[in-house]
Amino acid sequence: MKKILLFSVALILGLAVSAQTFQLKNSVKPLYKVSVEAVGVEPVSANAPTVTPGPVMVNGDGVDVVSVITIGTAANAYGYGYAGGQKTLVWADPILGAVTNFHRMGPGTTPPSLSGYLAYDLGVNKGMTAGDWTVNNEVYNATLNAGGDYYLDAARYPQAVIYDPTADGVDESYCVFFAPNLSSTATTWGGLSWGRGKLSDLADTTKHLYWYDPPPYTYIPDGMMLLGDGKILVTDLDQDWVSGLVYQGNIILNTGVWNTTDMDYEYTMSLIEHPTLDNQRPANERVAASPNGQHVWIASLANTGDLPPVGGIQDRFFPVMFYSNDYGMNWNDPISVQLDGTDGLDPIKNFLSDYRIAQLYNPPLPTRDEIPYTTAFDCDLVVDAWGNPHLGVVVGIAADGYAISTGLDSILAVFDIYSPDRGATWCAVLLGHPWTFRGTFGDLTEDNRVNAAVNYAGDKVFFTWLDTQDGGADNINPDVFARGFDLVTNMITSVNGDDQPNNVTFLSDVTSQAYFEATSYYTFTVDEFEFIPIVTELLSDPNDPAAMVTFKYIPDFSYAPGDYTIDRPDCSVPFPIAVDNRKAELEISLYPNPVTDIAVMKVNMIRNGNVEISLTNMLGQTVMTLDEGYVTAGIQEFTFDASHVNPGVYFATLQINGEKYTRKVVVE
Repeated sequence: MKKILLFSVALILGLAVSAQTFQLKNSVKPLYKVSVEAVGVEPVSANAPTVTPGPVMVNGDGVDVVSVITIGTAANAYGYGYAGGQKTLVWADPILGAVTNFHRMGPGTTPPSLSGYLAYDLGVNKGMTAGDWTVNNEVYNATLNAGGDYYLDAARYPQAVIYDPTADGVDESYCVFFAPNLSSTATTWGGLSWGRGKLSDLADTTKHLYWYDPPPYTYIPDGMMLLGDGKILVTDLDQDWVSGLVYQGNIILNTGVWNTTDMDYEYTMSLIEHPTLDNQRPANERVAASPNGQHVWIASLANTGDLPPVGGIQDRFFPVMFYSNDYGMNWNDPISVQLDGTDGLDPIKNFLSDYRIAQLYNPPLPTRDEIPYTTAFDCDLVVDAWGNPHLGVVVGIAADGYAISTGLDSILAVFDIYSPDRGATWCAVLLGHPWTFRGTFGDLTEDNRVNAAVNYAGDKVFFTWLDTQDGGADNINPDVFARGFDLVTNMITSVNGDDQPNNVTFLSDVTSQAYFEATSYYTFTVDEFEFIPIVTELLSDPNDPAAMVTFKYIPDFSYAPGDYTIDRPDCSVPFPIAVDNRKAELEISLYPNPVTDIAVMKVNMIRNGNVEISLTNMLGQTVMTLDEGYVTAGIQEFTFDASHVNPGVYFATLQINGEKYTRKVVVE
């Protein structure tokens, strides 16, 4: 198991780490964190368009196809996805059997200023059917018009949880929210909005405003957590936005305590020191607690400067963890978790095969201890029953300027980075290989950020992320992928025994349209099944994030005890070097796409195999099968005639020796 490095040790080890920078090939493209300045302060128009939401769509007739329930709407996509970072948007309460999806309002004509209003969609009975939902329940409105289309109290990037202060059930419970608003200048951030709404009485709401008075400089909170004792913690980064968003070296911790007289939360603000290398702003921060609330962790993706360069790269992100064992009252010094180098985590250093490393780098090739790794720019955090943190995050090869390397398949990986002993040692569990990284939708982008969940018993954790696997280079037609991890057996889930994540939304009503996604912190446990509440955001126009969006709830995706079949030993057991995985073996292209008649599937096979191609429709029905027989290694082209099938969306599946690779194809 890998120990956490102290600063003094890091200085010594830094002398032994190679300073050589190894050259990545031109096919490897670095991607950077989207500028925080791009977080929009769009005006809140009082003339929102009237759009009639679509009907409830439920699809569950096919085998392994999830149901999709249409719930609330919002006037635009700003807030649920990228702009503002990861948020606590979906909250399931396993005791109440209730789940909320929190979002901005709209579209519609009344009330005005809808995109600055906040609402929740409420599902009772675990939200399993459309009849269990009430949607667009207004809980906050904007009234302070600063002139024109700007409202000072317009709330934009909200978070929310469910709190039951009296243990009297859903009717006596509250949706408790926290969100940023504008400063007094109406041009940038600096204010906060918070309050709560009673779930059984839409008129029983509260509204509180904070107008900035730095220090600290409040900005856009990323984390929100309800502790077992009813306390709420909300995290933010202290950033001087007046002087151009200069990081001030602190995490802002807003601590909410329930006032039993006012039946509302009162918040106090404190600072946790978080210095970084060259004052580089952390990419993300999250907060989570064990089910009993005692063990609380804050995670950020940052660079504290106390880990040595690897492969000549210093400016890379890694997890920085803060721990409290007294319900968030006192905090230990930050822990920097080293991913790479001689003291890095073996599962991370070994997830690339030798074949893939040779594809990535020009000679001379680096050793595994010389490859620099970085996290992506978003993460999510849960804490298990033993008080141990689990950080879900994408990891890839670091490039200069805090960038992550993309452009080739299998060079990214989703990991659960966790500690089995509350921070003394650290481990990593490989969950899957995303094929793509970032999708662009107008002026918004969405990376395949990881969401994390935990069951209420705290002995299983779950992770979801977005990925496009239809052969495109960008993550613009994403599905939701998921993996479960049993902490007692050290086993993770499989797909029919294969070491792969599940494609949750495949063949559902949101196939290739899960543009933005959020997963509840807690799951619903029914018998031995763990149901993972997932909400996706459907864009009415993928090229225009200012157009209306519709939220889609997935009620019936679950894992059973028999689904955990892949052994992932803890870090006391050496993690093997990866063999050439399926995506590394094959490079597949399909063209033309869309197709009217003849389509060509071009495959670079590195070994011989029996090949079969099938074409299935959106209902999972096979409309064409071609047996290509035994095919030798090398570049091969296979053709099929699509002129005899009806226009629509299909899935072309290439099967080699029983292993399947699927690409989406549109027939016109």
